[in-house]
Amino acid sequence: MDIVYFIKALLKKKWLIIFSTIAAIAGAFAFTIGKPKLYASTAQMATGFTTNEQIKLRDENLNLFEADVKFDNVIETMNSPLVVGLLACDLMIHDLSSNKPFRTLTEKEVNKPVYKSADQQQILRICRQKNDSLQILSSSNPEERKVLEFMKLYKYDFESIRKMVFVGRLSRTDYININCYSENPELSAYTVNTLYKEFLRFYRSSRSERSIENVETFEALVNQKKVELDQKIEALRGYKTAQGVLNVETASGNEWDLIKQFEKSVSDERANYNNLQASLDNINTQLAQMSNGKPAYTNSNGDIITLRKQINDLNDEYVRTGSTDNVLADKIKAQRSKLQKAMLDASTPNGKVSTKEELVQRKGAVEAEITAAKLNISTLEGKIRNLRASVGSYANKEATVGSLQQEVALAQDEYNKLKEKLGAALDNRNVPQDNFRQTLKGQPAFTPESSKRLVIMGMSGMAVFMLCCMGILFREFTDNSVKSPSVFHRTSNLKLIGTINHTNLQKYNLLEILQKKSDESQWLKRQNVFRELLRKLRFELENSGRKIFLFTSTEPQQGKTTLLQAVAHSLSLSNKKVLVIDTNFCNNDVSVQMDARPTLEYFSVPPESFSIEKVKEIVTSYPTPGIEVIGCKGGDYTPSEILPPNHLLNYLGELKKHYDYILMEGAPLNDFTDSRELSAYAEGVIAVFSSRLKMKQIDRESSEFLESLGDKFLGAVLNDVKEDFIEL
Repeated sequence: MDIVYFIKALLKKKWLIIFSTIAAIAGAFAFTIGKPKLYASTAQMATGFTTNEQIKLRDENLNLFEADVKFDNVIETMNSPLVVGLLACDLMIHDLSSNKPFRTLTEKEVNKPVYKSADQQQILRICRQKNDSLQILSSSNPEERKVLEFMKLYKYDFESIRKMVFVGRLSRTDYININCYSENPELSAYTVNTLYKEFLRFYRSSRSERSIENVETFEALVNQKKVELDQKIEALRGYKTAQGVLNVETASGNEWDLIKQFEKSVSDERANYNNLQASLDNINTQLAQMSNGKPAYTNSNGDIITLRKQINDLNDEYVRTGSTDNVLADKIKAQRSKLQKAMLDASTPNGKVSTKEELVQRKGAVEAEITAAKLNISTLEGKIRNLRASVGSYANKEATVGSLQQEVALAQDEYNKLKEKLGAALDNRNVPQDNFRQTLKGQPAFTPESSKRLVIMGMSGMAVFMLCCMGILFREFTDNSVKSPSVFHRTSNLKLIGTINHTNLQKYNLLEILQKKSDESQWLKRQNVFRELLRKLRFELENSGRKIFLFTSTEPQQGKTTLLQAVAHSLSLSNKKVLVIDTNFCNNDVSVQMDARPTLEYFSVPPESFSIEKVKEIVTSYPTPGIEVIGCKGGDYTPSEILPPNHLLNYLGELKKHYDYILMEGAPLNDFTDSRELSAYAEGVIAVFSSRLKMKQIDRESSEFLESLGDKFLGAVLNDVKEDFIEL
């Protein structure tokens, strides 16, 4: 939909929008006229969460997220029932004990049973007690419940105070504002200052309690850990003295050095054994290849043996020097890399071709070396077992002492951490960590706050105006009926040749509407639009050069019958002779409304016997001059099923000689095939669409049939359009 359509739709409902807006403004005015005058007072406090003005015992880095959390915690604490309850008790104490109370009860409030039965001295005593002990009034206690009910009379209860006090952080600063709006300027100033005082008193009291609890807790834990540490140290000292193993490492050092040296030799001998086994496998592979007729190449193992000997010598030297020489370790690593490369090269064919005797000889030598390697490994493992047996007792003792030493170290670490926490708790108790200070003290206001009546009225009117406009636009947007010519053009590809507005046919019939003068009454002035639009449609029919027209629609109840009769009346007023034929067999309203005899189904005349006189025999003369009607009986059948062989429709060409126009009505295209059959007899087809029609897929399929008629399809008529939508 275009913008012009929506603008005109809003203009059509302009009075609804205007009245709704005026009503909203009037309601806002009535709401604000009785609003009491309020006096504002503001107190401001600095928190120190984002500044470091105090001397800190420890370095602290600023964390904005943590600062935001702290701000929220402070604001929630100020708004908590406990702090607000302390403020309420303070206000109640002031009004009951001061000669100039902030609030004075009305006569109606004084006569209430709550006030008459209250003991003000008892209430004053309870409020002072709760205020001094930093406790909240409890509704479960009968005496305190009476105090709470008495506070409601003065509007010092929790809900009333929360409605007049507002606490919030000043954006992106270190400050928190406390605002109060009340009918008494002194009350507003006293409230903001007292709220800060009560918050600070409660905050520091609760922090002090937490610090004392932390100190006591950490002192108990430190003492417990000290006892555990002393016990473990005594156990370690007693174990060493009783067992006499203070020099365990010295006693077993030589045996362990020999074991490490022998284990290193075993490792080297196993590596040598693996290399020899790989060489033997290589020789066996070459012998197998030679058996299959493939040549075998000689690979010298001299480099491998030399590298292995060098590695063994370097290992012995490395162990002898205490295994701490990094230079020897790097040399051993380099020689091992060369050995691996030499072993890899040994599997690559090169050199001269070997004979079988050479391979057999080499195989025997390698097998002998393998046997020697096995014996060396067995001998070294025996020596290692003997040495381990001799130092086994030393190892067990050393493991026990090592375990005790680890336990002592762990206990010492836990003890040190707890001492740190204890020190921090003592610091928190001795040095205040909050940096709260009141930077602005609340003062009584000289003038009341603006009621903002004009702003409220303007916003109310604007809101209702926007809601009305949005509601109307939403309704128009969701309404998919073809209620205006512009909407019809967007939802259908059919040519629109006429638009007929909605008219009331209860007071006058069609002929009277077409003949009445425009200045006779206001009602008839609205019918003039109908008459002028009908004349435009009549002009389209006359200007088309055709005489036989079929009126049809896609769905029933589109106004075909009324429109056909209106067109017939309009043509008769221009001195045209019109023949109306009712071919809508499923709904013969034309025959019923125009009192036509049902003769169409029975007319059958051979071509050689046809004459206008025989047609006149079945024609019904209508009271309006120039209009004649041929009715039908109607039923559940199509024209091809009910009309006889030489039916009247075959002679429409002859009837054109005697009538200026022939108008036929067909059944809806969506449900029946009548109009499809009748289109063959018509010179022009006119489709009638009601403005209430909501286009569906089946309507679009019927529209495609109308478009397929080509020039025979004269166009569509949008019927029953409201006057407000005619130009949309």
